[in-house]
Amino acid sequence: MKENINKYADILIYVFLGLAAFTSQFSIATSSIGIGGLILLTVFKLFYSAEKLTIDRNLLYLFGAFILVQVISSAVCGNPADSFDHIYRKISLYIIFFVSILFIKNTTHLKRLLIVLIAFTALISTVEIIRFAFEYIPNPTKPLSEYRLEYYGYPVTNGEIKMVILLIIIPFFLVKKNYLMNKLYLALLTLPVLITFYLTNARNAMLALFAALIVTGLLKNRYFLGGLVALALVFLLFAPAPLKERALSIADLSHPSNHSRFVMWETSLKIINDNILLGVGDVDNNVIYRMYKTPQYHGEGSHMHSNIFQILVNFGVLGFAAWLVLMIYIFTGQVKAWLATREFEFLNILALISITSMIALQIAGLTEWNFGDAEFAAIFWFNLALAFLAIKFKAKGDTGTDG
Repeated sequence: MKENINKYADILIYVFLGLAAFTSQFSIATSSIGIGGLILLTVFKLFYSAEKLTIDRNLLYLFGAFILVQVISSAVCGNPADSFDHIYRKISLYIIFFVSILFIKNTTHLKRLLIVLIAFTALISTVEIIRFAFEYIPNPTKPLSEYRLEYYGYPVTNGEIKMVILLIIIPFFLVKKNYLMNKLYLALLTLPVLITFYLTNARNAMLALFAALIVTGLLKNRYFLGGLVALALVFLLFAPAPLKERALSIADLSHPSNHSRFVMWETSLKIINDNILLGVGDVDNNVIYRMYKTPQYHGEGSHMHSNIFQILVNFGVLGFAAWLVLMIYIFTGQVKAWLATREFEFLNILALISITSMIALQIAGLTEWNFGDAEFAAIFWFNLALAFLAIKFKAKGDTGTDG
């Protein structure tokens, strides 16, 4: 009886993990249901199951330290109820990281999850393309280079989600073996994801994806790296002017979007200076921002458009230090996993995906508050867990070479 209950619990964990991590690109409500289910099932497994669960204790301590600072900051801020509500939503997303490491049993189950994720994303992307074709092509209202795809969420969020999903897919094209599916089928599923990624026109995600793919080429395939550099040069030389201008505007300090960020970061420094230790709590950013400056730009003050500045504003230097140490520790673990799995191609790909996802998260997060974006966080926590899964599978002798 108990064995059957545990079996059904394991199945439900996969179902709710899919809901939590994969459907965030379609519905935050569905993703939230998945998060709630994962929390309940994890509690059940910890107290009911006789299964031995192990995880790096340092990860637990570092997550605990970051959570503790958030709790203390919320308790002493001007609006504790608001701050506790916000940090609960963000902290609950960490369950995806831990559940992935603890309860994904083997490489076969993980491959099935990755196939579901890729297929689901391709389906959503195909729907977006069809809607775009019917709504935009007959009556274009703006240049394509300025179009922002936003049917199922904010364009930057959508771009960042597709960015990390592309980071899952692309390494599987760089090896001979078909670990997930035939490469022709994989290419057909990738195409709508790539098209819709472009249509989001999320400049931070484009820059982050390019940087992460440079790392992919360096670590996995030098020919891919050479092709990527050549493609970038061809784009700069021959792409239509509006497309080049959109890409090059990333470095244009006078561009309105860029300038507004400098204004927000300057205001952030004033807020940080007045709340140096524990920040202002995770409260309504607009309220705090208007105490220091009247917004002039679209979206100014909604958040600080930077992981670094937003964490410093919310949780002060203590919170930022806890977050930074956590991120460094996870990244160190990812690199160690990559080094330890070089003889096992599939596991090494998992570690590579995890590394490049961290790099993309941090680069895109230089100009966007993506660490606190629930839709994006749901999938990036899954990606970050893959390196630790690679180590777990290696210890079990499960290298993923069969099929």
